[in-house]
Order: sequence, then C-alpha cells, then structure tokens
Amino acid sequence: MKPSAKLLTLLACAAVFVGSPYIPTAVLTLLVGNKISAFLVLGIVLYALSMGIAAFLSIAALFLEQRRRTVEKVAKMNDVKEAPPPFSVEQLDKPAPNIVPGEVHPPSKEAEVDDYSFEPMEQTGTNKYEPGSDEYNEKQPLETVPPRPGDVSEFLQAKGLANINSA
Repeated sequence: MKPSAKLLTLLACAAVFVGSPYIPTAVLTLLVGNKISAFLVLGIVLYALSMGIAAFLSIAALFLEQRRRTVEKVAKMNDVKEAPPPFSVEQLDKPAPNIVPGEVHPPSKEAEVDDYSFEPMEQTGTNKYEPGSDEYNEKQPLETVPPRPGDVSEFLQAKGLANINSA
C-alpha cells in the first residue's frame, strides 16, 4: 500500500515542526532570515492551505526558531559580565593618572568667594515686604469677547463669522 501525498505532506510538516530547533542557523537564516525567502516561504504556506494548519504550524515554527536564535545572540552580546566596583569618595580627591608621560597638571584654584549660607546678609537686601500697586487689578475684557453670553450670536453676525438663517 502506497501512502497518499497528503499523508506525506503532513508528515513532512510535522518533521519540520518538531525538528526546527535542530536546523543549523545558516540554513534557518537562508530559509526565513531574509525578506525574499520569507515571502517565498509564506507563498508556499498560502499555496499549501489545503493541508490545513499543519503547513502553517511548520513554517511558523521555522520563523519562531530563527527569531529565538537572533534574540539569544543579541542577549549574549549585551550580557554584562561584572559591574565595576563603585568608587569611594576618597578616590575623588586623588588626581587622575597621567595619560602622556611628562604631563603637567596646574594646581587647582581655590574659590575666592566665601561660602554662602541661606540666611540673608547685609549686602543682599532687606526682609521688608512692600506691597505692589493696584495696577494689576485693572483688567478690561477684550473687545472680541461680548460682555454677556446672550450677545454671542449677534457679535458673530456683526463680525461676519456666523450667519443665522431664519426659516
């Protein structure tokens, strides 16, 4: 008894689905790693839709396996081996080592101004409060805004922005 073509295709799809983790990366990249071959493989899936979900699952397994391997490769490249030890405050006072032999570092200048505190001083002014003038309270409405909400339609008609048709 000879197996049918449908059965052979289903077995091939199952083999691809189960064996996709064992396919070499170069072959996997060739099959689904570039745009041209990915479109060709998807075209085969569309043609093989008569096989049902088996063809879709086998090709999806190829795509997922290729993406998983890509993510693993990127994760290995970004893997930080060991964080450097944190610097202590005492190390900040030490000068940096010379980059070039005979390098000259001028001495750092000290600040010429005394340290400031957050308290008022004689030369900073007084703490006396002087109230402002009443000018800030003399606001007038803009002429573009009508004084009453009921006048809005008349205002818009007068400016030519609205036309109310009476029926």
